Amino acid sequence: MKSMKLYLEGPGRERRAVKVISTEQRSLRTVLDVPGRRASGPGMERMVEVNTLMDEKGNLAQQIDCEGFRYRFKGSQLPWSLIVG
Repeated sequence: MKSMKLYLEGPGRERRAVKVISTEQRSLRTVLDVPGRRASGPGMERMVEVNTLMDEKGNLAQQIDCEGFRYRFKGSQLPWSLIVG
């Protein structure tokens, strides 16, 4: 059986191979925290798993959704999508 490969796809359909370097539990409120917008409502304190990914050049990408498919590299505001191959 072949191992799964992870990629992040970003602007211009650029793809970067990545690997998971950490997984932690955070409240949904902190995952969805966007400057200038307040997240509120029932269930916002529920805990979700949040992954940090690293590309081949050592750039770190933090998960920005509760499903685990959207990421943002440090120093960038552009979202990247997770692709499993």
